[in-house]
Amino acid sequence: MMRGLKMGVALAIATLGVAGTAFAQDFDLMEFADGDHDGKVTPAEFAQFSEQGWNFFAQGADSVKVANLDPMAKGSFSSITPDANGVVTREVYMAAVPARFTAADKNGDGTVDANELNAAIMPAN
Repeated sequence: MMRGLKMGVALAIATLGVAGTAFAQDFDLMEFADGDHDGKVTPAEFAQFSEQGWNFFAQGADSVKVANLDPMAKGSFSSITPDANGVVTREVYMAAVPARFTAADKNGDGTVDANELNAAIMPAN
């Protein structure tokens, strides 16, 4: 339960508007994404982190309209093409997780470190 609460807080911070951008970029997402706290996020940990992210962004819905997301939240959707109505479903979002992980793993070592995670989740404007 505490991990879920912490995740909600982390995602809320990560999705703050422009006024919160500097604070959100300094926030340590590794605390939530790195389940075993070994300093690296595996594909399985990234998938779990992404699932929790979807649950936060979608608030129980099966789809979200990307245009309605907060600008900071859009970073998690940047590599996903919405449908003709600008909508991304949970199924499409989760299917993109492996490709998002590979794109985040800039050094190709099979894991994502803190810098890679922050760049992938909260890309610079």
